[in-house]
Amino acid sequence: MNRRPPSRMLCGITLLVSALVLSACSGAGGAQDESRSLSVHWLAYSGDGGSVGETRLTRTPSEDGDFRVEFSENEVGGIGEASQAAAWNAAIVSTLLTGGELSGAYRFETDGRIDGPSAGALTTAGLIALHRGDELLEGVTMTGTINPTGTIGPVGGIPEKLQGAADAEFTKVLVPLGQRNVPDVEGREVDVVREGERLGIEVVEVSDVYEAYEHLTGEVLRPPSSSAQPRLDNASYAKVEAQTGAVLARYEEAMRGFSRAPRPFQDMFLVEGGLVQEVETRAQKARDLQRQGQQAGAYIAAGEAAALAATLEAGANLLNPVFTQGFDGLGLVFADALDIGPSVAKVESFLDQLAGYQPKTIADVEGLVNAYAGTFDAYSLLIFATGRIEAIQQRFEGGGYGSLEELFTELVQPVLYAQLAEAQLAVTQSSFEIGRDNPGASISEDVDVHAVGAFFRRGADANFKAFEEAFVTPQAEAAGMSNAQLLDLLSNVDLTVAAARTQPGIEAFVSRYIGEDSTNAAYATLGYGLNNYVRNAMLVDKYYNNAILDSAFTVTGVRWDAVLNHAIDLGRDHLSSEIALLRDHDTEPVLAVGGYESAVLSASGDVASRFGAVSSLNGGFVTARVLSYLGGFPASLAAD
Repeated sequence: MNRRPPSRMLCGITLLVSALVLSACSGAGGAQDESRSLSVHWLAYSGDGGSVGETRLTRTPSEDGDFRVEFSENEVGGIGEASQAAAWNAAIVSTLLTGGELSGAYRFETDGRIDGPSAGALTTAGLIALHRGDELLEGVTMTGTINPTGTIGPVGGIPEKLQGAADAEFTKVLVPLGQRNVPDVEGREVDVVREGERLGIEVVEVSDVYEAYEHLTGEVLRPPSSSAQPRLDNASYAKVEAQTGAVLARYEEAMRGFSRAPRPFQDMFLVEGGLVQEVETRAQKARDLQRQGQQAGAYIAAGEAAALAATLEAGANLLNPVFTQGFDGLGLVFADALDIGPSVAKVESFLDQLAGYQPKTIADVEGLVNAYAGTFDAYSLLIFATGRIEAIQQRFEGGGYGSLEELFTELVQPVLYAQLAEAQLAVTQSSFEIGRDNPGASISEDVDVHAVGAFFRRGADANFKAFEEAFVTPQAEAAGMSNAQLLDLLSNVDLTVAAARTQPGIEAFVSRYIGEDSTNAAYATLGYGLNNYVRNAMLVDKYYNNAILDSAFTVTGVRWDAVLNHAIDLGRDHLSSEIALLRDHDTEPVLAVGGYESAVLSASGDVASRFGAVSSLNGGFVTARVLSYLGGFPASLAAD
């Protein structure tokens, strides 16, 4: 029997393991002590053409340290859910980029109707202007979504929006990089720069909020400068080197175990471009990084290789009864696969260890929140996989499979996912060892860790809502599905979607398990928030903004190479600058350095690797921002 799992399943495993090995986070700065307001004029389009609307932005300092967003509209349903999610995200991104307080009340008072994420970049620029005390220039506006490091994402309806801007007598419109030539509502390709000239409007492509800000305000917003490539200090290098060697030894042992698996099982993954090749590529990447002295990046790649190799070995052992007994072996396979008690016990044991760990420095916090994030991912993956296996068992017992071939092809994916969950927990435990007890500044006594965690939890929720409203709902309607059905389909293709859907319940479980009032529960929430904030933003960036998808929603290409390349470049500059800032304050962020080194190498790979590089760089940046905030020292990129 030629049992070969779908290629998209292999893609789902390798994409998720990259996200699992490292997680994602914030900034600090001077507090504003008075309420300020300004108005932004956004562009919209519908079947009737383009239009201009107005939103009054107001930020008021918080008296209780909370972070609040409220909406006011003069039409019923005037601010759609996608626009509300974009407004939340704009408030969060502007806070990250300015280093502002992670608190305050944001009010969005809108005239007219808006429903989409395309005002996100303009709103972010407006909130930065509020923070800095700048004003927006008359006659200038912008359309584009916003990403965590300030890059601007693509939008639709630009030709129609230009006509609306012309009718409202605007003289300059900023559009996202790569969208000079776009289709109009009739499907005809339009050069929007030339169309702007015809309408008397200057159209300018912009790649990020830094570039856009000068057009919108006439003031300079300095982007981060490119710092020297981060390197570990000698003590950290030796510590990571030992762990990398141990992890590579686990990889080699697991691959020897896989080589003893039934030949038909091996053949499924030995095909060109298969999982074995992916595992070996990651191990070679680790060795290459070691040779170049980039030990932290080598550890990340080695962890990925070891987790995937362990998944293959354990999956072969669990599925062996099918090869030796056929249908008669399925009872044993289901019994073993659904016996998750030992795996859950391992999760709980590690949570006990984390709950008893008291971070003394912000470097310790890096290790702790990444450990919580990795545990969340491993546990949610286990729950997702178990649910899939139970569904397959019920279908099998109901006579729903016509052949062993059909059943096996469907079963092998969740079985491997369940094994990956346990392998990931082992990698997370190793990462905790190298991420803690490194040199670091003290944790500021003025910081409310609960409030910081809640800040990013809300950001994660806002980004997932934006993903649902901007991508899932339109795609589901076009396919005649419910949102839940489409999310089920996406979850089977991309486990980052499955993780994002499962995580909210997991975070509540872990907080209850530790004790909601404990300090470590706050770090658990922070780990959840940081990880999911970046992951969910990446879902918007990938699926809504820039990925080319096939009919099964597998990523096959990218629409705007220049946009993806710029996101990588800016992410690299952000993260290297943040690492330099932490080192200026005697802090060694080992995991951030590892993410940087690994991402730089991934950036030269295929499309999936490049999206992964963006996610890793963004996650490292946001994590480093949080460490600066927790240390109580300035981390503003945009305050000058």
